[in-house]
Amino acid sequence: YFMKKHIFTLGAAVLLLASCQNNPSQNANNVVSDTTTMMEDAAKKVEEVVTPQLLATYVGTLPAADCAGLATVIHLYADDTYVKQESCASKDYQAKEEGKVVRTDKGFTLVPNAGDHKSYYVTKGDNIVQVGEDGKEPQMVKDYTLTKQM
Repeated sequence: YFMKKHIFTLGAAVLLLASCQNNPSQNANNVVSDTTTMMEDAAKKVEEVVTPQLLATYVGTLPAADCAGLATVIHLYADDTYVKQESCASKDYQAKEEGKVVRTDKGFTLVPNAGDHKSYYVTKGDNIVQVGEDGKEPQMVKDYTLTKQM
């Protein structure tokens, strides 16, 4: 009788402990659910940082003192930002610059996010011409012209 009572008490204690603990498969489901929610939230944030609409792309080769020619691509975006890429094959040189576009009455100025080397352009039909800070066109206009691609 004494032995049956202890076995019954021990069995009840085991059942009580087992029922108090969380179901492991339920915990796994909660972790999967939380992870899925975090991934969906991250995806929404990525969508909010989508690149703005591209307005125009200009390409060409500009003269350079220490290079046969600086291949230049400028992308202008709807939110008044730009990306300018330059490369010189003969010098194994590549650069990428990003910044703000400041519109002027004749064209625009590119103001980089880093550094203070602004570049100035005037609009000529569908193309743009790199000009000096004073806005004056160079003597060899065609050498400083970038052609609109889109």
